[in-house]
Amino acid sequence: MGLFSAVEKIFELIYDEGLKEWLDESKYLEILENLYTEVEKGEITEEQYEEEEAKILEQLKEVRKYKKEMGL
Repeated sequence: MGLFSAVEKIFELIYDEGLKEWLDESKYLEILENLYTEVEKGEITEEQYEEEEAKILEQLKEVRKYKKEMGL
């Protein structure tokens, strides 16, 4: 295995792990639960909650769209 092949393999592994993490929907749901807890405890405002919630839901929407397009 040459140096280029080894470097290419490392980049493939990094990409695969990143993609796997990005596609993990449970991560987004956990973040939403944590946000809800924070707003209930008064750690963040309702407005902050809604802004963050919108961002997370948009990310989740993109993940689901990607999965559908890729047949995952």
